[in-house]
Amino acid sequence: MKKQTGWLWIAALLAGMASCGKKIPDDIIQPDAMESLLYDYHLASTMSNSLSYTENYKKDAYYKYVFEKHHVTEEEFDSSMVWYTRNSDQLATIYKNLQKRYESEESHMKVQVAKRDNQIDVSMSGDTVDVWQDRTLYWLSASELTNKLVFDLKADTTFKPHDAMELTAYFHFMPKKGRISGKAVMALNFYFDNDSVQGLTRLISNSGRQRLYVRADSAFTIRSISGFVYYMDEKNPETSVLVDNIRLTRYHNMQVEKVESDTIPRIETPAEQPKELPKPLEQKVGMDEKVQIQPMRKMENRK
Repeated sequence: MKKQTGWLWIAALLAGMASCGKKIPDDIIQPDAMESLLYDYHLASTMSNSLSYTENYKKDAYYKYVFEKHHVTEEEFDSSMVWYTRNSDQLATIYKNLQKRYESEESHMKVQVAKRDNQIDVSMSGDTVDVWQDRTLYWLSASELTNKLVFDLKADTTFKPHDAMELTAYFHFMPKKGRISGKAVMALNFYFDNDSVQGLTRLISNSGRQRLYVRADSAFTIRSISGFVYYMDEKNPETSVLVDNIRLTRYHNMQVEKVESDTIPRIETPAEQPKELPKPLEQKVGMDEKVQIQPMRKMENRK
């Protein structure tokens, strides 16, 4: 009897070891990829829960965007979740990691909000630093209430003359009839203490990564950095665009690689509240009609 009991303990131990070393099937989304997917999935869920009744149609598009971003189908996600639910130890590990990521993100956001409200003084020195202070994902529609994101960053003592700024983001247009009809305008401006302004705008009509790079050509002190992304679609007002992975990087005291020449001209007046696009932009994109931009209202605390 004792011998039989001993064998049972050995069998249980071997079963436990086998369970710990269980190989995840190849057709199942692997843990690291699943963790990243679930992170974005729950963010999409949170965003969709805050939608108004008239914007409920966006919910499916939120999740569709997440699946496209991670190159999986909804069916692959569902079948993988079934497997992870049956293997709860693997799922528990993933959610422990997710909890740490959310807590870290929450702490980061509190610091950024406090900094923006001048509650604390955070010095961001260093040659290259991401100074973006808002969330990195925006959903813009043609509605006047949700068609823009605006930022205004006050420069501190870490900013130096001739600093360079780079605004980057991924644009994912959501057409209604298969063809992109909407357009976005992206802008980045330097404001100096002598009230001069240096800036750049770009008209965007295709999905993908977009980049605006401006190097201050003035020796005057930089007072602030501002910019916006504005979406418009007069033909199909139900269309929208996702602006993701937004970064605003500052460079100083370093030799920045020469940027490819841009055919879009620099503008010497602020790019705020444009009523219509500059004519060179219209020629660049080959548009037949003037693109009218509605007046913009400053929305510093938009969440």
